[in-house]
Amino acid sequence: MRRLYYVADDLRTCELVAHALEEEGVRPGHFHVLSKDAAGLVRHHVQAATPWQQHDVVRTSERWGLAGLAAGLLFGLLAYLTQLVSWPVSGFDVGLIALVGGLFGAWRGALAGRSREHYKVAPFHDDLEAGRHLVMVDVDVHTKPLVRERMNLSFPQVTFCGRDTTLV
Repeated sequence: MRRLYYVADDLRTCELVAHALEEEGVRPGHFHVLSKDAAGLVRHHVQAATPWQQHDVVRTSERWGLAGLAAGLLFGLLAYLTQLVSWPVSGFDVGLIALVGGLFGAWRGALAGRSREHYKVAPFHDDLEAGRHLVMVDVDVHTKPLVRERMNLSFPQVTFCGRDTTLV
């Protein structure tokens, strides 16, 4: 799936876009709006962006998990090669230490990612701070041309800002 990004100036327009795209076959779960006005999204019955779309939890968790895995593996190998601990360290222990390091890193990364803006939303930070609203539409190969055409014809005031994959 692909994600199309649009920037709208007001929530009323976002609501009209949501209804128009629903007519084009876009399911409600494939249309999200990121806005500083959470209460306005509720008032206008527009689906807000999920926490996974707002914060960089997954990517940061993956990166920190890999770093923790590498650190755990390094520590485990060091313990195995030097045998400085009071019990004999086996290959299984090295793997276990690496696994614990990876899990700890992933956990810490998830906590850190909760405080970071999603890297795919970061380019729109200034627009969001200015009070505009980021419209994210997830489309497949068949609905993409219909959505692009409908948006261009019906909503010229909504700016197309790019596309990307829905994967992290």
